[in-house]
Amino acid sequence: MDGLVKLVGSNIKEIRKLKKLTQEELAEKCGLQTSYLAGVERGDRNITIQTLEKITVGLEEAPRIIFNFDTLNFDNKYFEKKELIMILQNLIADRSEAEIRLVLNIANEIFNAYEK
Repeated sequence: MDGLVKLVGSNIKEIRKLKKLTQEELAEKCGLQTSYLAGVERGDRNITIQTLEKITVGLEEAPRIIFNFDTLNFDNKYFEKKELIMILQNLIADRSEAEIRLVLNIANEIFNAYEK
């Protein structure tokens, strides 16, 4: 399964829940079948740009929000290593070089502590 598809689907689900919408309500707003939207949220469906636009309109969000993974709960076992790396990359993408170096130094210290 494609990592980005899974991350986007999870983010759509999180945003929908934050807006207190059911799958049925969002599907109706988007003009999609509820079962199709459920597949999108699970990451089972590789959606088109047109479908993504329908979902962002239904959520009343800018498309960039769908690709912002900062709010995802990555503590659960749902995400595999490649998705977790994408989330980490997203978290540091807009940070300064100094901040990225700080994160790298902290990560290195943590890894060294675990090796001891």
